[in-house]
Amino acid sequence: MDALTCRTSAGDIAGLLARLQRERPSEFLQTERQYGTPKMDLYRLDTPVDAWGNEGDAVVITDNRVLLLVDAPIDTASMRLEQSLVDSRDAPLSGALDDLHALVVYAGEHPGMQQRTLIGCEYRMPGLSLLTHPDDAWRTPTP
Repeated sequence: MDALTCRTSAGDIAGLLARLQRERPSEFLQTERQYGTPKMDLYRLDTPVDAWGNEGDAVVITDNRVLLLVDAPIDTASMRLEQSLVDSRDAPLSGALDDLHALVVYAGEHPGMQQRTLIGCEYRMPGLSLLTHPDDAWRTPTP
């Protein structure tokens, strides 16, 4: 998943969830778990994926982040990340990190995420809401 490694363009990121639901329905049509503050949807993958030197089978999507839930404490996940960045020096990130894309790593705090790490990409685009989808109209508060 290119979105985990900041390789999804600004033009393509807004429709990410709808595209994943079409292309990978067994993984993205139904969340495994939803969190309220901040809003996060956890999806379970059929096959683990790699992002930044870490492997996991759960993807967490927030309004502006696409994250891999790694079954490792933050110190271990960060060491793998650093090694991945060192290994990629011969093959640059091709502009993956810029003003609109940021690498994020933080310890999981929500139920089911303790002792685990979230690692992925933050998309810094005004008004972006990856969780906004016409089928999810129930999420949008009405005045």
